[in-house]
Amino acid sequence: MNLLLTRPKAQADALGEALRSRGHGVHVAPLLRVDRLPFDDTILRLASAIILTSANAVPALKGLDPAVRVFAVGPDTASAAEAAGLSNIVAATGTASSLLEMIRRHWRPQDGPLAYASGRHVSMNVAGALALQGYSCGRVEVYATSSALRLPDEAACLLRRGEFDAVLFMSVRTADAFSGLVASVGISHCCRTVRSLSLSDKIAGRVAHLPWIESLSALVPTRTGILRAVYELEAWGHPGKTRQRTI
Repeated sequence: MNLLLTRPKAQADALGEALRSRGHGVHVAPLLRVDRLPFDDTILRLASAIILTSANAVPALKGLDPAVRVFAVGPDTASAAEAAGLSNIVAATGTASSLLEMIRRHWRPQDGPLAYASGRHVSMNVAGALALQGYSCGRVEVYATSSALRLPDEAACLLRRGEFDAVLFMSVRTADAFSGLVASVGISHCCRTVRSLSLSDKIAGRVAHLPWIESLSALVPTRTGILRAVYELEAWGHPGKTRQRTI
């Protein structure tokens, strides 16, 4: 299959390599740019545990005690933290709700202050949610994402020609960016020859108005989950009926 990856290049590279190893054609069109922000690391240094909802926040933990407890939203973020030298990591299953439940299970308010290393834009303010439950949790914005101003020419051309079998979406922001960019150049209708494959139903909902052949969501909201969904789509073939399903 020919696949379009819309996530930032750093994250798209590993995913693209895994897909190419299965014989798929992969085109990377990053629709978000990730920039580090200047920040005061006092809250992070004084925290007894760190919360991560994205691998993009991992560079901000450089210099912290490698044994500091880290609560990661999912296995992909946990792997990025481990690769950065951190060793005391617990991973949830990929959603903010699973992360909050994991923290409640493994950490009591009296165990010490938490710090949430986040992006500027978050779908859920984890620190605020925990504060309502009696936790001391400070939020530190350590990176920011910005949407691409235009769809890359080659991606737009391939979409017009019906060259893609599926477009992969790994975040709400990339889904929103794609939706706005295809509309801005008048090619939203070209999605009628393509399937969308999203990390979650929530993400799929952001592009549900586009005329996809089929709208798919991964059963598990992780990189492994999206890979498994691609493999199952590959095995099942290409049904022609327009529908939405989770695989």
